[in-house]
Amino acid sequence: MKRLERSKQLYQGVFIAAVLPMNADESLDLPRVKPCLDHLVNAGMGPGNAVYIALGAGGEAMMLTIEERKAAAEAAVEASAGRIPVFVGVSADRTATMVELARHADRIGADGLQIEPPWYFSGTADDIFEYYRAVSEAVEIGITVYPTPWTSMFDMNEAYIERLAALENVIGLKWYSANPSVAVKIIRRFRDRFSIISNLPGPLSASWFIHGVHGYVSQGANFMPRTHLRILDGLRNKRFEEATELYMRSEQEYYSAMETCIREGLNGEANFIKACMELIGYPCGPARLPLRRPPDTFIDHMRTILAALGERA
Repeated sequence: MKRLERSKQLYQGVFIAAVLPMNADESLDLPRVKPCLDHLVNAGMGPGNAVYIALGAGGEAMMLTIEERKAAAEAAVEASAGRIPVFVGVSADRTATMVELARHADRIGADGLQIEPPWYFSGTADDIFEYYRAVSEAVEIGITVYPTPWTSMFDMNEAYIERLAALENVIGLKWYSANPSVAVKIIRRFRDRFSIISNLPGPLSASWFIHGVHGYVSQGANFMPRTHLRILDGLRNKRFEEATELYMRSEQEYYSAMETCIREGLNGEANFIKACMELIGYPCGPARLPLRRPPDTFIDHMRTILAALGERA
């Protein structure tokens, strides 16, 4: 099987925004990557039902040096040893840096790449297309496109996705749109050309599956893997009410508690995931400053949720 075909085949299921362990001094704690990944595999996650995204926002990629990103990617691929698909986030503001990271991920045996448009300094549609074309011509593994208009100020429309479809290495979309009608149109039009993972509102996952997505994004899968495999099974087998209710009692409880903290001025992603990893017996250290540990109210709430779900250590 060609590597591109394999990348597309593997890009489905629960999309885990994987956490990156750190020591108390904020240095990388790479030996701890494997126990955290083992926990996912032991819960039943693997090819066909899950994707491990190393170095996304949950992995604090934007807070790492280039060499740290390479080392973390190597640790994830080595820890997986083929047991769970590893897609590596290689997004960067500079095209050359993104291509360097992509080639490295390709060389070490990653299953695919996740790439969002450049942030801070955005560009024209042509600029961003050339960004994706550069990496498409540089690697042999599959590329997944991640629209992030909240950072790039660039919202991909149907015509733009059609342009990306001409790039052979683009095999997947981690799809987001603020406009539900656009989201549905893109999913239905491109569901055969791409493997599509939903980054759309989770409580509506049943709708996105009906329209043709192959999976959904989850921060909580780091610490609720068994629960998310049950949700995925319900979605795939059209037990939509059961899957939705379980999602609301797990992932949505986590997001709601996190949103309360955000309204009070505490932002982030990895800091919330790491607080929950500690609750299930897999401490991952602190997030890098300025991200701060969530308050006790968040931690106590999630302790109760995880106990009810049977996900605590």
